[in-house]
Amino acid sequence: MAVSRACLAGSLMVGSAWAAESTGDAESQDGTLETVVVTASKRAEKIKDVPIPITAITGEAIRDKNITTSSDIERLAPNLSGQSSGNTGGRSGKPRWFLRGIGTNDPNANQEGPLAIYVDEVVVGLQGDQNFPLFDLERVEVLRGPQGTLWGKNNTGGAIHFISRKPTFESDGYTKLGVGNYGSRLTEAAVGGELVPEKLAGRAAIYYEKGEGWADNIVTDTTGPRFEDFNGRFQLLGNLTDNLDALLILNLRKLNTGNTPNYIVGATSVNNVTTPNPGGGINQGGSTFFPPYGDDPDNKSDFFSTLANGSNNWYGTTLKLNWYLGENTLTSITGVNTGDGDTWLNPLIPAGSTLDKTASRGSTSSDQYTQEIRLSSPTDQALSWILGGYYYNLQADAESAQLRFQSGTTREQFSTSSWDQDAKSWALFGNLKYRFTERAALTLGLRQTWESKEITETTLTATDTAGNPNVVIIGPGGIDSVGGSGVVAPLRLSKDADWTRTTWDITPEYRFTDDILGYIRIATGFRSGGFNQSIVRDEIIETDPETLTDYEIGLKTSWLDGRLNANFSAFYYDIKNLQLNIQQQVPGTTITSTAGASDGNVKGVELEVEALPLENWRLAASLGLLKTEYTDFVFTVGPTTLDASGNEFYRTPETSFRLDTDYRVHLGDVGHLLFGTDWSYRSHIFHNATVQDDPVQETPSYWNGNARISYFTPDNSLQVTGFVKNVTDQSNKVLSQIVNQRGVYPTGFVAPRTYGLQLTYNF
Repeated sequence: MAVSRACLAGSLMVGSAWAAESTGDAESQDGTLETVVVTASKRAEKIKDVPIPITAITGEAIRDKNITTSSDIERLAPNLSGQSSGNTGGRSGKPRWFLRGIGTNDPNANQEGPLAIYVDEVVVGLQGDQNFPLFDLERVEVLRGPQGTLWGKNNTGGAIHFISRKPTFESDGYTKLGVGNYGSRLTEAAVGGELVPEKLAGRAAIYYEKGEGWADNIVTDTTGPRFEDFNGRFQLLGNLTDNLDALLILNLRKLNTGNTPNYIVGATSVNNVTTPNPGGGINQGGSTFFPPYGDDPDNKSDFFSTLANGSNNWYGTTLKLNWYLGENTLTSITGVNTGDGDTWLNPLIPAGSTLDKTASRGSTSSDQYTQEIRLSSPTDQALSWILGGYYYNLQADAESAQLRFQSGTTREQFSTSSWDQDAKSWALFGNLKYRFTERAALTLGLRQTWESKEITETTLTATDTAGNPNVVIIGPGGIDSVGGSGVVAPLRLSKDADWTRTTWDITPEYRFTDDILGYIRIATGFRSGGFNQSIVRDEIIETDPETLTDYEIGLKTSWLDGRLNANFSAFYYDIKNLQLNIQQQVPGTTITSTAGASDGNVKGVELEVEALPLENWRLAASLGLLKTEYTDFVFTVGPTTLDASGNEFYRTPETSFRLDTDYRVHLGDVGHLLFGTDWSYRSHIFHNATVQDDPVQETPSYWNGNARISYFTPDNSLQVTGFVKNVTDQSNKVLSQIVNQRGVYPTGFVAPRTYGLQLTYNF
């Protein structure tokens, strides 16, 4: 009995998608599209039976399409983006998640985004930890719309859930090796199976990747960005008794990065309108330096930069217990995560130039604890329900120190700052579904959330105008020590706040036929307030909580005897106190701050289609249309009050389209070939919520494509894949900011075209 319970849990999670995963195709043995089983409603259900908009991507599809990092998921879901500004091709740097226009452009590391990221039902609270490699996954679920009742961390934008492949009592595994351009090397492997008959199963997976970068640093004569990324996941599944099973998951990551490209363009200001200098000239130190890329860099341009290095370590433990109490199930999920990181930069500038020099060191650390308990009824009755409680605690802190020396003068300036934040959340939640008939049902959700935050911040600025060398000593690793006295007295401030919100959802649904499900959904979400991570004008800036109400209708349909699936949704978001990062210049002042709050609305339509036009041809496409507007968006910069009402949401294209297709060619007894490609289109976006008349801070519309060809042996045990990412070698901006106080535009880009060869052996 114990074995059947554990095996049943595993099989429900994989569902009927196994036939598709084992071949790399999306058709079953009877020539119809597979239906993936998801757990978006905290129950195992076919995706076509869940009355909310979901995109599910199987683990094998992720592996075969060479989707390597969490932010790469944007390739396969409508109205989703997760671009990283780290110029490392998504390897490091906080991803800027946006879903249906809801996201954050805020560089403040202590801010929680409105889009929640989960790994095996445990939220990843710190945004800097949300960019990670994908390996040995069962699937990824993208839930669009606010998840303010059933999901652990209340949010306004939606949720992305990364689900690892769980242990089973049958032995299996794989090994994957890859090589690519720019020094890319990849090793990935997993193995699992029975450890103690009928009692204990295990699974271990590792991932290692290394890259040497694609751009030349003219100062160090090296390439960048460089990275080395090692990850491990170890799991144990145990049948403790006939009515109790446990799953233990251990995760670790060690990431090292270095020599990250940094592109800055010199600027000039006329009548308070800032534009790039002709030729990109940077005016510093009494002269003008022209960078090798002029005023138009791209992702492969030669660059000059400080010599930068970073290291990040992350460890996580998850324990999931299922206790079967008659017909009901009591589930406990405990998550403990800890992480730390260090960065340093050395001031290296081109010979003969008088550019400003900056050296810095920084460190971060975090400890997160989450606990969820829920009691679930069976689903085969007219009335089904879930009751639960949730607790979240994230303690994080950061310290940074920076030296700025302006060439051509005697001034040196040293500054140091820190923040230490404790964020807590408690919640009680419930979900009730009643089936009036076999076709009509109503789902109700309710959640009460209590949240609190405390933060302590410090800052110190020391300036030496006499040319004395005693302010800072610079060593090979950056800033080693500080002497002298502070011109600006040290400042230490603390602030705390708490918030309470009730969120809910109501979803009537009706099944017109066995293959057509219609639903109406009204759902609310809540994002807690927060604090600016640095002291501004001798105070800590606090933002109010953000709330969102989603009014939505949708259809999930299947046609042509299961060879065509088409899902449609139309929605309207009403948003209050939208938390916005302010990037704005006024005479004498430049500010980047978590100081903005605006109401707003989003009108949207989404269409997802998956089809088998021919027996061996699979086609999937999606279209997203959005219309966004900030309302009541009044903010201040220094003594100046500005109004950005009527602006469009930043990082939100009005039109997004994606196409993913593959075609299989049988080679008889030799095996088969699979040709595949995926393309995405995004219309023009703004990078700034407040400034939307500066072409430098915008990205025009663009297409991005990827292609692959795979050979499979007849038994699918061996797979050889050649791939190309960014086929057309696009160089789109993912970061474009206002001119900073050094008089330059900071700019970041996507990775250039990459290609490689991978060998996978399944056993």
